[in-house]
Amino acid sequence: MDIAWRPHPGPQTNFCSRWEFEALFGGAAGPGKTDCLIMEALRDVGFANYRGILFRRTFPQLQEIIDRTREYYPLLGGEYKSGEHRWYFPSGAKINLGHMQHEGDEYNYQGKEFQYLGFDELTQFTAKQYLYLFSRCRSKDPRIRKRVRAATNPGGVGHAFVKDRFKIGLLPIGTTIRDEKTKSARVFIDGKLKDNPTLLDNDPDYINRLMELPEIERLRLMEGVWDAFEGQAFPELNIDVHGIDPFDVPISWPRYRTMDWGYSTPFSIGWWAVDPDGIIFRYKEWYGSKGGENTNQGLRMPPIDVARGVLEREEPDRKRGIIVKPGPADPDLWNPRWKTMGKSGFGVVGSSPAADMAKEGVVFIQADNHVKLGRTAVHNRFRLDEKGHPTFQAFKTLEHFWRTMPLLREDERNPEEIVNKNVEDHIYSEVRYFSMFKPARPLIQNVIRDAGTFQAERRRMINAKRLAQMRGIGIIDAYQKVR
Repeated sequence: MDIAWRPHPGPQTNFCSRWEFEALFGGAAGPGKTDCLIMEALRDVGFANYRGILFRRTFPQLQEIIDRTREYYPLLGGEYKSGEHRWYFPSGAKINLGHMQHEGDEYNYQGKEFQYLGFDELTQFTAKQYLYLFSRCRSKDPRIRKRVRAATNPGGVGHAFVKDRFKIGLLPIGTTIRDEKTKSARVFIDGKLKDNPTLLDNDPDYINRLMELPEIERLRLMEGVWDAFEGQAFPELNIDVHGIDPFDVPISWPRYRTMDWGYSTPFSIGWWAVDPDGIIFRYKEWYGSKGGENTNQGLRMPPIDVARGVLEREEPDRKRGIIVKPGPADPDLWNPRWKTMGKSGFGVVGSSPAADMAKEGVVFIQADNHVKLGRTAVHNRFRLDEKGHPTFQAFKTLEHFWRTMPLLREDERNPEEIVNKNVEDHIYSEVRYFSMFKPARPLIQNVIRDAGTFQAERRRMINAKRLAQMRGIGIIDAYQKVR
């Protein structure tokens, strides 16, 4: 029997066999994501009650889906009604083709019922559009499984939402993510051009055309890199360069705490250490977020409870005789709070969050909140020194730092500014405060160091001790590895 289409071994087969409610086929251009999406929509066309729908963001983009379905759907008896943008099948099943160009267009599908939702180029949709359609995914026939399937390349308005929802870069590819709130499951399947030999055989020059793209576009479309996108605020930040496996921070290194205050939005508290060479290490964090689908909503904790939480997290250090020094915090922490008294609405000034926290013994200093200079200070910290070493490092276990920092975007109208509306920039703010507090030294040193001096040998020994502690090797071996 002739077979019109079958998934290639590897990511295509994996995607088509997933059981989870949501499955995303993402990554580079060319692994056959769209074909998988439109063919998966056919799985239940034998049931008369089956209803599926395939989405693109705009109607012109939808034309590609229409053309692809015309290659395969007639083979199963499908008949396309162009005026309705709908395929009809002999069983009575229907597959719609839809678009949602503007936010709000999702309500055009209110009252509809689908068992299969397919989104092509998911990052082109907003989170609101995507999640609203879930309310349309229901089934009266227990034989028909409810499924949401999507395909996408990195980039686009929904890049940050999609990357976070499917934990891309945080979990191994193919890991089932269980949503404790909805009791549903989702999964991300990665694909590369090499996974689609049909395309390479039919269009061997396609890979050469991808090589001609600008760097960021090439990384996204050819290699499926999710940490590189147009307008990225800190493209130099890289977990392979600036990330470090957790180690026991030496007691002799000064330690500080920083804070960006938040009540209805998350607060962010970071703990830092500074080594003898001035390298700063972010080794612990406390992110006051509701989590789940509400990561940008705060815990609404009173300042006193936040202070007690800080003390609890610092207790192991205190038992070792380690003092955590006051670091810079959001100047809003010192603003007095207004309280409303009775029905009259008469307001009185209450104590500031900083004052309440100080009563518990948790003290900060006011940060330099110059936004533009602060961003420059962060860039200076993320750059490499004259030897190619980072002057900023963060433990790889800091989930919220690595989740939010790479996703910050520049304002399209003013690239010197970072988009801060409806964005989780709370960790960035306290990184900015500490980078202003402990700025990186200039790349070009004013004094030429003599390798034979006592100061140079002392520096070498300090570096050797740090390397020995980080790698778990002997001091003599470490001394031979540093200069």
